[in-house]
Amino acid sequence: MSRPTDYDGAPSHGVPDIVAMTGYIASLYTDEIAVYRDLLRHIAADRTLSHRDPRWPIDDHPVEGPSLTVPGLRIHMRHSYQDAGDLGSFPAEGNPLLLRIHVQGFSDEYQDRTAARSNLVDSVTDPESEAWTRALLGERWADYAYELVRTPNPPKNPATLMRFAQRVYVLLLDTDGQPTLAPDNFAFQRVWDGIDSARKIIPTSPAVAAHLSAVGPFFETADIRDPNTEADGAWRLHITGDDTGSLPTPASTTAQNLIRRVRVRGRVDTKFRPIRVHVEQDQARVYFRWAKNPNTFAITLRLPQSEDDFSGPPLNTPDSIVAVCLSSWQEDLRTGLLVWGQRTREADGAIHISWPITEMSGSRQHRVAAVPRHDTSGSWLAETGLNIGTAREALKSGVLACWLQAYLDNREVRPFVGHAAARWVDDTTACIDVLEVVPGTRGSVATQLLHSITHTLANAGARAIELPFTDESFAEFGYVPNPTTGRGMYLDVTTMP
Repeated sequence: MSRPTDYDGAPSHGVPDIVAMTGYIASLYTDEIAVYRDLLRHIAADRTLSHRDPRWPIDDHPVEGPSLTVPGLRIHMRHSYQDAGDLGSFPAEGNPLLLRIHVQGFSDEYQDRTAARSNLVDSVTDPESEAWTRALLGERWADYAYELVRTPNPPKNPATLMRFAQRVYVLLLDTDGQPTLAPDNFAFQRVWDGIDSARKIIPTSPAVAAHLSAVGPFFETADIRDPNTEADGAWRLHITGDDTGSLPTPASTTAQNLIRRVRVRGRVDTKFRPIRVHVEQDQARVYFRWAKNPNTFAITLRLPQSEDDFSGPPLNTPDSIVAVCLSSWQEDLRTGLLVWGQRTREADGAIHISWPITEMSGSRQHRVAAVPRHDTSGSWLAETGLNIGTAREALKSGVLACWLQAYLDNREVRPFVGHAAARWVDDTTACIDVLEVVPGTRGSVATQLLHSITHTLANAGARAIELPFTDESFAEFGYVPNPTTGRGMYLDVTTMP
């Protein structure tokens, strides 16, 4: 389909009418927009769509064409998305999704957006960028969208400049894929680089307009906020120990920076909830909860005492020390620091996590992972002679708490050599009914499976774990003879090593 280069739907005074321009764009790109909207609906529904998915035809049918208002400019529409739960306060189980719509301009010297690569042109007008966004989203979704307002000073870094040189609109979708307003403490600045605030798009629907007139562009969060957060949506922290003002300047600045940054929800991980920062002259200890684990953990940052303690880039300022520290915590916690790190339960009851990370014997030869849950779960384990009946029954009845499998660590992820499974007895008690390895497998694999399933159950919220069998080696994980039944073993998760 050929694309016109001129748009004659603007009013005589020269200011384009956004609604008219939206309709014009929608009529020109009817087929492409239909394909794109179908993709966005699937993203809203399953949230796992990737470029490999057969429902990703938009690269072959892009919503792209000449600008209606700027000669020599072409417009390309693109999307991105992320979980939004850590960006503001939402109703419980809301599972919000943030959908970004990118309006990118590039010179018509290039054949298409792919050829333009990073050479974006920041000259798309406000009315036209909004019109393209409205045309792509459709009236209902567009009525709930916001335009991200950029900071007045563009970045000087060329890599960041490309991300800045585009118009970005955002839409929040609830767990049912329906559009919703943003909460009044939503962190728009964290949504994209160089963002100062957000502007609510004026709705075309009278019903939505009336709703906004009554409640404003955001919904109030005072009655739904997580009690562990402050009004701004960040975590509530208790600060104990020394006054940061009494510390040497490098230590004081670093500690204050840590306190400010660690409050940000999701900065380390969605599962990470800091509850206290204890400051001393030479260190700051962050106490936190992880996922649903009933234990409190602690991790320490050493504070620089003088300029001599800065080792050079990237650790040459208090700000960079904290940034690198939080990034390291993020990577290590996501890859199992609470399991493989040095764990020391302190007198205050918290488990202090420290380095170096130590691995269990045999873990380099074998790995442990969750058994995928579907109609034929574990069939490949049964082929090796393992008994999957108990785990399958727990899965079928809806009480399966965890099912792990052990396999040889190689490219083929074969053979499978063992598995462990647990079921929920009640809301906080789990029972490990299955701990089995293929005959001839080294004993450390069973120990590795028990170690992994114990921590997995703890992170899932188990406060007590029962074992119907006994093994003296399990005592190192905190298991003791079951004091209630006199059979098997028992672990109080809140006192585990």
